[in-house]
Amino acid sequence: MVKRDRAIEAANRQPGLPLWDPSNAFPIAMRVVECLIVGMFGFLVLERCNMIGNAKVLQWVAKNPLFFIVEIIVLISLYGLFRAFFRRPVLPFAIYGALIYLIGAAHFYKLFFRSEPLIPYDLFNIRPAFSIAGNMSLFYDRGLALNLFLYGFCLLLLWLIQKLTYDPEQTRSIFKGVIVFILSALCLTVLTNFTRLEAIGVEDKRFDQYNNYKDNGFVIATLLNLSLSTGVTTPAGYGAETVGELRVEIEDAGRPVSLGRPPKPPHIVVLQMESYADPAHIDPRIRYRQSPFEPLAPYAGEIQRFFTLTSVLGGGTANTEYELLTGYNMYFCPLGVIPFVRYVSGPQPGLVADLNDLGYRAVAVHPHKGSFYSRDSVFPAFGFQRYVTIADFINPVYADWYISDASFGEKIIEVFEEEKMEGPVFLFGISIQNHGPYNIPDIQRTFPVDLSDGLALNESQISELETFGANIYDSSVMLANMIRYFSSIDDPVLLLVYGDHQVAWSWVHDLPGGPELDMRRYSVESFFCANYPLMDDGRTLISVSGLGPRIMRKAGLELPLYMKGIDLQFRELLAYNIAVTVENDGEVNYVTPDRVEPFRLLQYDRMFGRNYLETQENN
Repeated sequence: MVKRDRAIEAANRQPGLPLWDPSNAFPIAMRVVECLIVGMFGFLVLERCNMIGNAKVLQWVAKNPLFFIVEIIVLISLYGLFRAFFRRPVLPFAIYGALIYLIGAAHFYKLFFRSEPLIPYDLFNIRPAFSIAGNMSLFYDRGLALNLFLYGFCLLLLWLIQKLTYDPEQTRSIFKGVIVFILSALCLTVLTNFTRLEAIGVEDKRFDQYNNYKDNGFVIATLLNLSLSTGVTTPAGYGAETVGELRVEIEDAGRPVSLGRPPKPPHIVVLQMESYADPAHIDPRIRYRQSPFEPLAPYAGEIQRFFTLTSVLGGGTANTEYELLTGYNMYFCPLGVIPFVRYVSGPQPGLVADLNDLGYRAVAVHPHKGSFYSRDSVFPAFGFQRYVTIADFINPVYADWYISDASFGEKIIEVFEEEKMEGPVFLFGISIQNHGPYNIPDIQRTFPVDLSDGLALNESQISELETFGANIYDSSVMLANMIRYFSSIDDPVLLLVYGDHQVAWSWVHDLPGGPELDMRRYSVESFFCANYPLMDDGRTLISVSGLGPRIMRKAGLELPLYMKGIDLQFRELLAYNIAVTVENDGEVNYVTPDRVEPFRLLQYDRMFGRNYLETQENN
């Protein structure tokens, strides 16, 4: 009857009268209210988790009204992708709202525990994330509880709208659903374009994801990250001919000078220490009453200290390992990618394979699950003959959540003693004690900090520094023991120590920004030490990706052509990473493609291309 009455009403309309029916005004108004509800819900949940609090969200909106409008439009469009398939709003909002809530919660926890935001590429890192979460003491924040209340309140509002506007006799219009879906998808596509975002004042800060999310907002920062390619870019003109030209250039540069004089190929021990860095290198106003590096002071004349420029902050240990083992700089990978998880699926060339060719037996040690970051499959692919994991530690001593550096050092010595009779050993150890977070009451330690020159830190920040300092002191004690032990070995031994990354300190964001600050933020403590003569060329800084050739030069080994090429690149500048370049005269600039793009060809050819260089070298 209802359908027939509507058909009669339509047929009886007089020509020329407007088709607008005043009775449609209320349902249309309710659709507008529905869109505003879902847009504001998504904005408040995500930005409250991002900015940590209501006041900062309001300040951000007042400062960036256009950003706010864009975020609302994007969130409404995202909801439109769900809404297009449903006649009523409650169910699609339940799905959309739950998704927004979970994303916001994941972002909040990642910011809290690792001081870095949730980025789209974390979808590929879910397995490592769950492995890390198993060691954390998760808690339920009041802000997350308020977001959950907001979710329920918006569900109630939409249920009321549904009760007021839903006509059970109205047929479903597939055409309207398709139109809504297409318009929503089109809107998201248009806004996932940096040129358009730049037009409203958005700055590309993807090299500093923390400030990317704080300054641009969660939604816009995510859009910027979605505009990134997920694959490795092939260099322009890549082929056998261009690599051949590069080969001639490397050969013409001559043989790198040896930086070590061992009587025979030495054992090589590389220790990648968790967050082994000095906060005072970032801000000299931070001083510990007792230096956490004091245990190494007696060996100052035996070690060659320098800084290593990493490409990660606060986490991403495996990416530092990847740069060391391959010579491939993370600048040439999409931001957020973990190559161990994403790219390694078969035998890999690199430092380990090169040392294998020289007769070295390679062993890795890490006091964590073997599957973490897929190391149990990645390390054999790189050429490690043995991988010692947490399962191989018998009754270790724990420092709060993780195996202590003291037990880690004992295992390094134990493994070295087992392996050294087989010939020269390459032993790669990755510590874990100093893994964050540092401000959880259950794990806090005391190591007094003195602040000077008006530096003001809150109680939580001071607590973080104290726990961190105590852990670094433990690391230094272990490293001093390593130096003593390897000094007593008859066979020549080369020891390299470096940090995997700096901590993503929250107080850094109150300092005056600039490329020099970012260089310091990415720089970690490092040193070489050996029980045979080492040459010191005075270098004070190098990228992780440049350590491979230096290891071989300090060991007095012949470098393969690829390593010579990497070494040659680091004669052109001191260091570079995803954020900055450091010239030989110490000048620091934000990284630009024209400065480092020439380095891509060599690295791409070996790790992702056809390895023309090695083929030509062998022929």
